[in-house]
Amino acid sequence: MNIAQCISYIGPFWHARMGANESALRDMETYSGLSLPADYKEFMKWSDGGAGSIKNIYLSMWSLSQLIELNENYKINGYLGERVIAIGSDGGPICFLLDYRLSKEPKFSSVNFGDLDPQEIKELAPSFEAAITLAISGKIVGDNL
Repeated sequence: MNIAQCISYIGPFWHARMGANESALRDMETYSGLSLPADYKEFMKWSDGGAGSIKNIYLSMWSLSQLIELNENYKINGYLGERVIAIGSDGGPICFLLDYRLSKEPKFSSVNFGDLDPQEIKELAPSFEAAITLAISGKIVGDNL
């Protein structure tokens, strides 16, 4: 499933926001020093963050305006390193990440907010699009984050 198909599938039940503009996406890339992946940018242009239950998992994706503030407040880069961007949560203790530590193309990963240790980061999918696809198919389960 490509990101457009994922968006089409989750659209009816996603609590969407007005989409992000190119300028806000560029600002986030400048702030982080990392290139946001195309699938994530397409999603954010459709809905700048938002939330919804997708089969077995609840996703709360932060808006671009929240990303900088929440990454700083949680001291994400201080604990996890400069090549990680927190992008949302499960509405509870799990933080979702774009993890660039091993590649230019980030993995969709998770870590517990209470244990922000790089060794505790868990890859959930090879990309943002793959994570949404896995969530739609019921293969990302809240208990296994």
